[in-house]
Amino acid sequence: MILDLVPENDSILSESIPSYNFGFGAASQQASELAKLLIENMYHHCGIGLSANQIGIPSRAFAMLVDNTPIVCFNPKILEESEEWIYDKEGCLSFPALVLKIKRPKAIAVTYQDQDDQTMLASFSDLSSRCFCHEMEHMNGYTFLDHVSDFQLKTARKKQHLTLRKIKRKEKRNG
Repeated sequence: MILDLVPENDSILSESIPSYNFGFGAASQQASELAKLLIENMYHHCGIGLSANQIGIPSRAFAMLVDNTPIVCFNPKILEESEEWIYDKEGCLSFPALVLKIKRPKAIAVTYQDQDDQTMLASFSDLSSRCFCHEMEHMNGYTFLDHVSDFQLKTARKKQHLTLRKIKRKEKRNG
């Protein structure tokens, strides 16, 4: 089932989401269904990551691509961050065509639960580290807007507006 992305001003994007509660039977089945739904919607919306709250589901879970393979992380935690941090361009499905330069750790060590309630330990670097941090922030009530100054955001919003206008004109020409 494909769900719409919530608009950028939806309050669910600024709420801290409580831990996902695994249980037996029906709750375990729900985790499997949520994992499938997150992956399906991530691909449909052409993302490399998607948090459940971005599609209106208040669950502490997200999907992301790691080396072109989807994983779903429930109750993620960052255990350690590298000393090296990198500024790079970043986008977000909840903010179409908005690109911001964000500082993130080059590498992280994390823990999360998979859809079978197994605790996973992993380390990610570069794009995977960036994606994990970005998606995890969604569940903590933050977005990548929280990392930039008002001036940076205003400049990026102007570029976003121009890009969206170009897309609409192109769509109109192509029928």
